[in-house]
Amino acid sequence: MIPRLYSRDTTDFTGMGICPLNDAVSCMVTEERNGQYTLEMVYPVSGQWFSEIKVDRIILAQAHEGDTHPQPFRIESIEGDIGPTITINAVHISYQLNWILAGRNTYTSANAQTNMRAVKSSGLMSGANSCPFTFYSDITSTSAISLTAPESFRSFLGGVEGGFLDVYGGEFEWDVWDVHLWEERGEDNGVRITYGKNLTGIDWSTDISDTYTDVCAYWMQDNNGTVTYKASDIQTIGGDFAFQREIAVDASGEFQSEPTYPQLNAYASSYVKANAVNPTVSVSIDFVPLWQTEEYKEYAAFEKVGLCDAVTIVYPPLGLELKAQVVKTVYNVFLDRYDSIEIKTVKKSLADTIFAMEKQIRRTSIKVGRVEKPLPRM
Repeated sequence: MIPRLYSRDTTDFTGMGICPLNDAVSCMVTEERNGQYTLEMVYPVSGQWFSEIKVDRIILAQAHEGDTHPQPFRIESIEGDIGPTITINAVHISYQLNWILAGRNTYTSANAQTNMRAVKSSGLMSGANSCPFTFYSDITSTSAISLTAPESFRSFLGGVEGGFLDVYGGEFEWDVWDVHLWEERGEDNGVRITYGKNLTGIDWSTDISDTYTDVCAYWMQDNNGTVTYKASDIQTIGGDFAFQREIAVDASGEFQSEPTYPQLNAYASSYVKANAVNPTVSVSIDFVPLWQTEEYKEYAAFEKVGLCDAVTIVYPPLGLELKAQVVKTVYNVFLDRYDSIEIKTVKKSLADTIFAMEKQIRRTSIKVGRVEKPLPRM
């Protein structure tokens, strides 16, 4: 689609806005898993709509392959020199949550959706700075969550210790004014990146620096200088190492009151079940996005991947067949295709290990550079 420019106070993007930005030199949208979501546009100083481009205005653009509707990005900065173009830097409209404060509070032991709504209703937002976003999560596990001092809503969602992402785990999806915290945003559609087919280069390593074999869970509470302490029995994962590799896990925040020893043992056992003992395998690869090629056009639905999707890397010469995840995409708005895709390991948080105990915790690290040189825009 052709990106369009809107006034800074637009909330409904179904209209035509101020103007189309069809004479832009380039327009790229970058999104990372639980990270940045930005737009960069290069626009000619001689362009028809140059005088309309101002900070705080909004650019509406498609952000991913196959999106059913575009996303709004607010212009944060405009840079230029004596050259013929300027660079426009914009952030997704959800960054507005950086400027909306959530109030100090302890929220109940509830699921993520209930507590996100509670933060919205009990925050410091008022008047023109009220919160225009709605929140949804499919994470059903419950946990108390607390904010010890006022914090921006977006930071509390995913940027601070004790925030939603830290406590519940999951993967965010920012869709205009809707905020979704999914247990798993992506899908595993069986896409395989295979040596001799679409895998063109590989570097790999194995690492045991974060691997452990034994877990001790403990609980502590300080009541005016009187410290109560309990620790579980050692729970063993096993593994073939020269010595046992023990770690301690702080479970103090997981219990509303002093746990029994069987409860601590159960917590430690759950943590053990959720963590793989195998060494971390990191793989850096280059691959061909087959769904963008003419010969695989009719099979595109079976080859395509998007942000947070899982893929399988197959490299028989090293005996590798490993899972990985798309963690970053750079989308070329004018060419309607990904300019680059990054796939790598995702090390899950403690919340993930407790709420999804039977899921694989460590995934392959894959880093992909530019997937294909973009064609000139017509």
